[in-house]
Parts: sequence; structure tokens; C-alpha cells
Amino acid sequence: MTLILVVALGFALAYANGSNDVSKGIATLVGSGVTNYRRAILWGTLWTGAGGIAAAFLARAMIKTFGSGLLAPGTRASFSAAFATIAGAALWVAFSTIKRLPVSTTHAIIGSVAGVAFLAYGVDGVNWTSLAGKIALPLLLSPVVAVALPQ
Repeated sequence: MTLILVVALGFALAYANGSNDVSKGIATLVGSGVTNYRRAILWGTLWTGAGGIAAAFLARAMIKTFGSGLLAPGTRASFSAAFATIAGAALWVAFSTIKRLPVSTTHAIIGSVAGVAFLAYGVDGVNWTSLAGKIALPLLLSPVVAVALPQ
């Protein structure tokens, strides 16, 4: 039963992410007149689903980054914390999408991981150095590097 619940939450997060992001991928199809709105949504849905399935098999590095090293050594993740992390990210992305707020699913997941870990295991339960070095620093520096690179 718990596996079904986690899978359902994963699908909820994927649905919220897709409902927020699919328009970015199909806007040029409709805007350029290549296809109509309904066909573009179908196209975006199919390719978003295919991408999600491919990511399940190909995203080992990302899973390793998110799945290890973010908790302090000796801290074991509980099912309740994992559940809260996925639920928190899914709810935030869904809420932001409904309210038409800009949202990053990656940022929602990272915030959920850090927030739940902090609440569940305390300030010493989070490996803040790893979180900063593996995730926060690259997210902060990537726009700066992109702007600084010669065109």
C-alpha cells in the first residue's frame, strides 16, 4: 500500500510539473501556425510522458544527487519524511500553477527536501555543505556563467 501511495504522489508531482511546463514546449507549435492548440497539447502530453519514462531510466546522476549526501551522515530517511517531501513539492507546484505564479519544480523539490529534513531531523540532520555545493551553488552560478560567456 505504501508503494502505491508513493507512486501516486510521484504521478501527482509529474502531473503538476507537466501542467506548468508543457506550455513552454508547445507554444512555438501554436504560435508559428504549425498546428492547432488541441494537437499541440496532445503532442506536448505525449512527449512529456515519454520524457518522464526516459528519465526514469536515464537520470541516475540526478537521482544520486537528490538521493544521497543531503542528509548528515548517520541520518536515515524515514518513509514519513520521503512522503512529506514529495507531497510538499507536488502541492507547491500545483498551487503555483493554479495561481499562475512562476515556479521551478527543481526548486520546489530542493526546498521540500531541505524543509522536511530540517523539520524531521533538526538543523544537524541536514548536510548543509552538500546541499550548498551540489545544488544551491550551481543554481545560483549558472545564470551568471551564461551571461558571462561570450556569444
